[in-house]
Amino acid sequence: MSRDRILLFAQRAAAYLYPRRCPFCREVLRSDKSQVILCPSCAVRARTLAHNPPRLPLSEHVFYAVHGAASAYYYEDEVRQAILLCKLHGNPWLAREMTDLTAICLFGARPAGQAGGCPDYEAPGGLRPYDCIVPVPPRQGSRSGPRLPELMARRLGQILHLPVCRDLRAVKPMLPQKSLSLRERLLNQRDGYALRSGSSVIGRRILLVDDVITSGATVSACALALFQGGAADVFAASIAVDEEH
Repeated sequence: MSRDRILLFAQRAAAYLYPRRCPFCREVLRSDKSQVILCPSCAVRARTLAHNPPRLPLSEHVFYAVHGAASAYYYEDEVRQAILLCKLHGNPWLAREMTDLTAICLFGARPAGQAGGCPDYEAPGGLRPYDCIVPVPPRQGSRSGPRLPELMARRLGQILHLPVCRDLRAVKPMLPQKSLSLRERLLNQRDGYALRSGSSVIGRRILLVDDVITSGATVSACALALFQGGAADVFAASIAVDEEH
């Protein structure tokens, strides 16, 4: 049996044993093209939670290093619940579904032709806007195991046909941002990231990914480290944005 046939059999077996579910309500999705990511009711709900336009305004965030940023959704209701499930309990399948939605909203990827497939993406004019993807790294001392930005980077790499660079790391202890004021967030993240020894991002256009953007302090601190390493451009993307900070 050929490798392709074995892979196809494995995918069909996985779909049977672990049917694809709507990331918003966890309802089992049908295997036809009408329900490839969201169930019908949640597809309507997703439109109300979408951040349109996706580009984040500078007036509502502190982006002192990134050249721009975009988010697919507001950090509310079903989107917030899905992200928290990924962050607190580790749900790789849910992370995949939320990343697929993000790719469709932010990059114009087309939904997969069938449930369980990968969204289809073609770079505009055949020219790739980025050279690699960099996930926001975990804080020092945070729990082990793949975090949501890492899972996002893996999936986006498959969709956008880009390599993932994991050379960015945290270099000092930092507090969780959630309970801090804007000034405290900026100080908390200042000089908090650096590239690993031997890493080279010189001249590269980088897509920096995080699960939620709030003040912009984290992605800006990460972008600054990348620029200090020689990056040509850094654009930040996230599943959701929390504009109440």
